[in-house]
Amino acid sequence: MLDAAVKLLKRGGASWVTTNRIAATAGVSIGSVYQYFPNKHALFAALHDRHLRQVDAIMQKRTAACAETSLEDLARSWIDGMVEAHVGDPELSELLYSEVPHRANGTSGFASRLGKLFRDALAPYAREFGRRIDLDTAAFVAANLVDGLGHAVALRRPGGLSLTKAKAEACKAILGYLGC
Repeated sequence: MLDAAVKLLKRGGASWVTTNRIAATAGVSIGSVYQYFPNKHALFAALHDRHLRQVDAIMQKRTAACAETSLEDLARSWIDGMVEAHVGDPELSELLYSEVPHRANGTSGFASRLGKLFRDALAPYAREFGRRIDLDTAAFVAANLVDGLGHAVALRRPGGLSLTKAKAEACKAILGYLGC
């Protein structure tokens, strides 16, 4: 049913998606749709949850791979991970980002997990920040920079700016904030 919703989203946007169309596209009865999703907003929430689980897994893997590397390698890996999470199906990523309604609390759970992941990963480098920024602030800002810049690099990069160059510039911005 989620894959049917994706097909419909790509065909006509969020307003095109109805539970009847989901049932027809998935080849199931409308009762089957309602057994799992009381309405299309619950289905949209499930699409977001699936996407965020994928992003979580990628960011966990990317962060773990840089446990013993430089801060520059860590920042590069974070940008690469966020871009990886969105370039596989950029059309769906853009729809989820801009058109498909989030649940009432948005992505606060994901933001909290990402912030904790970044805080733990930045802890070994905290002395490099000195007294300029505390670890919690650094993790909050870095996580939001990676999220925002990663989406922009993957989905809204202007023509003429290569993916490689855009990722390098995003990495420079993160390292610039961290004072490196």
